[in-house]
Amino acid sequence: MQIKKVNSDAIKLYETSQVKFKTAGNTREVQFTAGNNNCCPIQNISKNKYLDKQTGEIKERKKSLSRYQTPKSVRKSINRLMDLIRCNATEPSYCKWITLTYADVMTDHTKVYEDGKMFLRRLQRYLNKSEEIFDSQKSFKRITVAEPQGKNHDNSWHLHILLIFNVPAPYIENNVIAELWGYGITDTHKVYDADGLALYFKAYLSDLEYEGDENEEDVCNSPSIVVKNVDGKDKKFIKGERLKYYPTGMPLFSASRGMKRPVLEKISNKEAPQR
Repeated sequence: MQIKKVNSDAIKLYETSQVKFKTAGNTREVQFTAGNNNCCPIQNISKNKYLDKQTGEIKERKKSLSRYQTPKSVRKSINRLMDLIRCNATEPSYCKWITLTYADVMTDHTKVYEDGKMFLRRLQRYLNKSEEIFDSQKSFKRITVAEPQGKNHDNSWHLHILLIFNVPAPYIENNVIAELWGYGITDTHKVYDADGLALYFKAYLSDLEYEGDENEEDVCNSPSIVVKNVDGKDKKFIKGERLKYYPTGMPLFSASRGMKRPVLEKISNKEAPQR
């Protein structure tokens, strides 16, 4: 397969050009792709082998050891996560954001999601039994995100859970959340901006915050260091560094069934501004 780089200025976008229009909650996004390739150059034979249609060779798949080696897959996962948040957290007052950490180092990524699942069951039982919480506030959907803290924190994991209710979220004291969790420090707070929350995860899930000496010349001038504005503050990140801590095949997030998904349409470029 040959790849040819073209100058973006040479691509003309006309009123009749077809674009993809995505609606995700209160967010609208227009995408235009020039020169779509509808021919797949390979044919899958098995889990470990594929056929190269151009050469006729049967080749072995290269196995990735971490998500760092599959950046395209990671970008898709992060975009799906952002879409889920934007589609379902349209009313910030209906949401509650919880962070669950471990007092001891936790490096078992499968146990992290299992611990999160058991915590949610205990939380549901707590809500069901509480007489101070309205019945309409006792059911929720959730998005769970696992985040590795990197080598400066012994490669330990922690969880972010976004709870989404059908009505304004009930008040739950953080010490109740900590007791239900039982493994370490917790943080419970309101959601003020769903889009900001989506951008937070985009900033943190792939790139690792740089915690070294900010005055090191080689770091400041390194192309792998980027500056991002998070919660109104400029922070330095090492591009793609956090992905090294995600084992291959591990999902970046999980979510409840039946959650709203973005709506994709193919329309003309002229129609897009009118949506």
